[in-house]
Amino acid sequence: MKKLYLLVFVGLASLASAQSNPEDEIPIFNLDDYYVEPKFSLSVGVRALSGSKTSFGGHGLVESVQNSEDEFATNVIRYYNDGTVSLDARIDATDGKTNTWLYVDAKQLIDADTNLAFHTYSAQTSDTTRSKDPGLSLGTELVVSREMGSIGKHITWKIFAGVGMNGIGANLRDNIAATITTVTDTYGLDGQTLPGAVPYVAPVNSIDVDGNATDVSVLLGRKPDSRTVSTTVNDTQVSSFWKLKGTYITLRLGPTFIYSITDNFRLSFSAGPSLVYSAVDYSVEQEFTVETGSPIITTLSETEGKNLTGYYVDTTLEYMFTETAGLYMGAFYQTSGDYTQTISNTSATYTTDIDLSSLQGFRAGLNFKF
Repeated sequence: MKKLYLLVFVGLASLASAQSNPEDEIPIFNLDDYYVEPKFSLSVGVRALSGSKTSFGGHGLVESVQNSEDEFATNVIRYYNDGTVSLDARIDATDGKTNTWLYVDAKQLIDADTNLAFHTYSAQTSDTTRSKDPGLSLGTELVVSREMGSIGKHITWKIFAGVGMNGIGANLRDNIAATITTVTDTYGLDGQTLPGAVPYVAPVNSIDVDGNATDVSVLLGRKPDSRTVSTTVNDTQVSSFWKLKGTYITLRLGPTFIYSITDNFRLSFSAGPSLVYSAVDYSVEQEFTVETGSPIITTLSETEGKNLTGYYVDTTLEYMFTETAGLYMGAFYQTSGDYTQTISNTSATYTTDIDLSSLQGFRAGLNFKF
């Protein structure tokens, strides 16, 4: 029995010793020792900028199809803004006339309807400059930053890189001064009477009851009886429509200094260099309203990209509603220079000046720390 008591005592002592061994206890972790403060931030937002300026200039020639042959040539097709006099479709005709032609406007009948006038027009516009403010430009921005350290008790600083995209667009329509040249070729009707319906398109055939066709066309001479040239200057017949549409992308980087107002509110200031790529489609449409025939319209367009350099300054107020997320809003200034874009052909040169040297506005969005 004594041996039994001894064994029980030894067992209980061993059990107590095992329960009190520190190696078998469940450890208690202090999570604060393993927490790492987020160093990176991602900002996504919008920015609205004003201050861009545009101006339009240049000159050009707006004209209908011009006949290069002299007025005495006979075996040619003559094109006018208000008709055509073509080669004779009759076989073996020797009267020097043609049955293939057309006219489009009753005002072409002149001299008590005894003559028919055809016209070609040209307008040489003078140099002119017009300005247009494109107004507020809305865009987006994406900024990545990394905290670098503290300066005193309330100030920290970080470095960042950001990209923003804004649109640029402007259009303007206005009359411009031009020298108008009108070439008038006159053809006699030789007593023939034109039908009242306009336009008149010859040849014209009459079909009898048996189905036989007879040419009843009014005949014109294969060359004009006379030609006159007149010139005038006005600002009522030619209008220009200038149009710009494009985008400029801004890359900026530099330091940001942050002052902690409270645990939630922070005020930041940043400044640094910027690189801008501007791509703009520039088009010019000129409409020449003439006395007879359809308006004459010419259009030139071209897309061009430019790299510009400058700098930026911004001040931002941030509110952190959690430890890793917040809202921001700030004021912004950016200068990126200006440039001139040109479109041209053999008879016209048009320019536009795009000025991005004084942009100001605001930015707002969300911040995320990670």
